[in-house]
Amino acid sequence: MNPGTWKLGSDLVDDRPTFLAHALAMSLRYGPGPWPEEEAHHLPDDEPPPDDGKPIMTSVVWDGIASHHMRAESDAERVTEISDLLTRLVSDQPRHADLVQLHDRLAATSAIDVADDLVAQIRQRRLPKDRIGQIGRHLAEQGTRRDIVKIGIVLLGAAGDEHDRDLLLLLGTLEEFTLYAVIALRRTQPNGQRAVYELARRVRNWGRIHAVERLKGCDDPEIKGWLLREGFRNGILNEYLAYIAATTGDLYSALLEPDVDDALLDGAAAILAALAEEHGPAKDMIDYADALPAMSRFADLLATRAATLRRLNNLIVIATFLRKPGEKAPWPVGEIARLRGRYDGILADARWRDLVLDHLADPHRPDFNRGLWAAERLRLPVVPQVMAYLEIEPLDEFAWYHAIRLTTSEDVHRLCGLAERLLPLRNLANGPGDHYGFGPGCEPDRALESVVSGLNTKPGAGLPLIDVALRNRVVRIRRAAMSALTAWPPDAVPEEALAWVRAASTVEPNEEIRREMTAFLEHR
Repeated sequence: MNPGTWKLGSDLVDDRPTFLAHALAMSLRYGPGPWPEEEAHHLPDDEPPPDDGKPIMTSVVWDGIASHHMRAESDAERVTEISDLLTRLVSDQPRHADLVQLHDRLAATSAIDVADDLVAQIRQRRLPKDRIGQIGRHLAEQGTRRDIVKIGIVLLGAAGDEHDRDLLLLLGTLEEFTLYAVIALRRTQPNGQRAVYELARRVRNWGRIHAVERLKGCDDPEIKGWLLREGFRNGILNEYLAYIAATTGDLYSALLEPDVDDALLDGAAAILAALAEEHGPAKDMIDYADALPAMSRFADLLATRAATLRRLNNLIVIATFLRKPGEKAPWPVGEIARLRGRYDGILADARWRDLVLDHLADPHRPDFNRGLWAAERLRLPVVPQVMAYLEIEPLDEFAWYHAIRLTTSEDVHRLCGLAERLLPLRNLANGPGDHYGFGPGCEPDRALESVVSGLNTKPGAGLPLIDVALRNRVVRIRRAAMSALTAWPPDAVPEEALAWVRAASTVEPNEEIRREMTAFLEHR
């Protein structure tokens, strides 16, 4: 057969909406990206969510976790099956029935489990690149199931060319496909680094992580500056990208410049704070060769710059790390002690306290919660301010969480009384059950959990809340109630609370909690 006559048919494989159409609609409506997450992430082949409140691990999250924390599981049988189908398609004039069969197989395939081995098979079999490229474009453009599109992008990475740039950028802006698109861009574009950089700026979450990881070691000044100011930020954990930003972006040298702009200072604060987090998913402060001089230079700069909540929160994280850097810290004890003293001295400045108190003085401000974390770490007396805010936002689980932990023995009963008044307790005695507590309509449950989970150190407080929690549908909330009662001294647990536990144990569906209840009663 003449190679020039080989061409895939233009007939659609099925009548479902394609991912390309979805991406085009987002692009026409919102530009190059990032796109609104709720709308963009509502993909054409989404399944209805479960009604048990169980958190859903989407395929984009699974790809992210699998590619970072798990050893790839090769599906050799499926790789061979797909390779055979591709071989059949490229060896003769392609038949529509074979293309339909390929779509069906790919729809039932986990792309991340076969991608690398499939590329190896294509190369081993010496399948013609132009035909594999055509198949890749067809799958990417007409795929109606996400794994079909992913494999199409994989094939473009193996056999595509620079003309596929726009298609890869468009589909890659859907974070479901970013991992596959950045690899394809690196392999097919004359300046793959710049192409990946363009895509990295269009995505926020796992897509940002996948893209920035492919910028490691780049020497482009524009990209390096972006990494330090913005590129490391993502909606998963900044810790994934902080080390890459600090090293590839040369953070310490940038901080030594005579004119450090606010964006760079704020980026440095967040990068150093992310490196200071213990047990992160990537390299951290211990691995960073310029850690001590960078932290020292940051302290110099921060001492004379404006106080902001973002800077304060990052400052607290770094100072906490310096108080206990861990046994693996490679620095002299004296140097750590001196730097710790500098950070503690900066935190002691009254401007930080005044900043937080001023922020929390207005319960109507939309970013009220931004000051609560710092208030708890600085042990500021802000319970009245939080209670005023909860009168306006009674289902704010974050505010309840910090409020109960900020309370003293004098105000804990007042806070619990507020919870009893503001939360719909009658509706929250809605179990017991095996509900997971996530999804729409679970806000009251989570608010109750925030309060009850903080009662372990508040003996005798919030008994009506514990009564309701023992009868709630969410397993975690019933466990939190038992944790509080178990932590209290015996004289803080009244007879009526023992009766609640006895009654709850007779209907408790969770075996582990039922054993906890039985053991608790046996020791009282």
